[in-house]
Amino acid sequence: MESARKVINLFLKTKFNPNDLKSELYKAGEAAKEEGWTFMDASFQLGGKARDEGLSPDEVEQVLRRAFSSEKRSSEREEVRQEAPAAPAPVGQAPVVEAMPKPTIISPLPTGMISMEQMLALGLDTQSMELLQNFKIDPEALSIPWPAADWRKDLAKLLEVAFEKDETIEFKISDTPTATTELVSNIVDRDDTIKKIMKSLDCQDGALICVNAAKGGPDATDESWRYRYAVIDNPKMSLAKQLAYYKALNLPCAALVNTGANSVQAWVKIGAADREEYDERIDFLFKTLDSQGFKIDSANKSPSFMARMPGVLRGGKQQYLIATEQGAKNFKEWKEWVEYSLDGKPLIELASDSEEPPKKDASIIENMLRAGEFFLFQAPPKSGKSLALMDMALSICYGEEWFGNATTSNDVLFINFELTKSVFLNRLHLLGNKRGLNASTPKFGFLNLRGTALSPLETAQLIAKRIEGAKKLENHDYRVVVIDPISAVLHNPKSMRLTGSPHQILMQMVDTIIALTGCAVVTACNNDEYPYLQSRADSVISLSPVEGGLNLFQINGTFREFPKMLARECSWIYPRFFV
Repeated sequence: MESARKVINLFLKTKFNPNDLKSELYKAGEAAKEEGWTFMDASFQLGGKARDEGLSPDEVEQVLRRAFSSEKRSSEREEVRQEAPAAPAPVGQAPVVEAMPKPTIISPLPTGMISMEQMLALGLDTQSMELLQNFKIDPEALSIPWPAADWRKDLAKLLEVAFEKDETIEFKISDTPTATTELVSNIVDRDDTIKKIMKSLDCQDGALICVNAAKGGPDATDESWRYRYAVIDNPKMSLAKQLAYYKALNLPCAALVNTGANSVQAWVKIGAADREEYDERIDFLFKTLDSQGFKIDSANKSPSFMARMPGVLRGGKQQYLIATEQGAKNFKEWKEWVEYSLDGKPLIELASDSEEPPKKDASIIENMLRAGEFFLFQAPPKSGKSLALMDMALSICYGEEWFGNATTSNDVLFINFELTKSVFLNRLHLLGNKRGLNASTPKFGFLNLRGTALSPLETAQLIAKRIEGAKKLENHDYRVVVIDPISAVLHNPKSMRLTGSPHQILMQMVDTIIALTGCAVVTACNNDEYPYLQSRADSVISLSPVEGGLNLFQINGTFREFPKMLARECSWIYPRFFV
């Protein structure tokens, strides 16, 4: 069998007829995957050749996605499972019962096993998520678009937007010491030969273009053409996170350019009349971005900075134009927006934005809990809180009552910080047997994090990744996250180094999970252990011992969105509470 490398080289060197092109692209895609290429690498190099030979961008993406798709793990879940009655057994023999599938066990995975799409979707920290929420930016808008079919013309598109035709630009191949100058009109007007010109600039290190004109037009009355733009980026951030900042901060961008590496460069409109004004505006831009957590290399401050030129290949990867004319119209308008809006406070919303009240989130526990809410269960130490949370999770999986309240059937993800895996599963099966419910249900997933050294924020992001991965790869849609016990998140070296109130740190973790997943978050603590969590929770159930009663408790419930629960008694009979 031919080596993967040979298959790729053969595809890149050979011209195929239209009937064979798709099948050959598929073979080359499989070989690229075997060689360890990313999907984007294959799309740039193999897909670029296929597009040049006549395949449409949609056809290329479809073929390569088939080549790169690995067989999904077989789903254990069925939307509605109807158990067939057991076949009658011969006299004297027990009926044969078909084994139910075991619960889904979600184990921590190495980063490399998360798909590119998931990493883009979830590579946002709390700060950038808050920016998106505060300024109503749809996270879907952060996906990096593929190059246009005529991406070789992207330089001409950039020049039309950013320069005048009678101005002169300066550009060079990255590893060359001297730059070439060219009149803008000489490039923009060569529509028929631009593809050939750009191909001649392809190289391992790519090509660069000065962000400001090297020479103004003959009618220029001042030197403002020298101080029109600045280019910013942060290669240490994910592509999606960089886009999140550009969009949420309303930056006045003439263009956004994919550098062919791990960065998106934004051409920010400075529009200064002279060097003094340029430096003032650059300082304001950099200080504003820095205050929001977006760090930029000071070298980017120069008006002669050389940015990535779109329309060429950089080590086989495309430098291409993502978009033009984004955000505020100009620097002055943006500065006013910053002064009035970027103060960390919520933006004013209008009641007229919604003609009708929005539909409330789905109820998970009747009169207790909806999706996207925080539920806190409080009880005395060693009174059975962990088992109560397991009992709740099983109830939700099967749509059974819990503490006398109806539930709707949903997938539940249980985050176990306390027990060994064997003890955890034994407890789960004990509860199932007591209730006549099969504990081996695929709707109950769990993530063992005992002994894992993660900060609360990292814990929230890991949970969100696993939920997103399970939804895309395993057909599981988790709507409830149970954390047991929440205090364990603070008991590792990473958390101990954090400054600030433990109560607020835990609440930030809960809010982040809800923001990233839309799930309800449920946890338990001792009575009065975390008053701040109690005040912030949407639903609180409290159990207090009844004086003189053995294993007898009074249950009280207060809810943000539901009527207060009338006090009633419940008893503890291992391993469950009974109302």
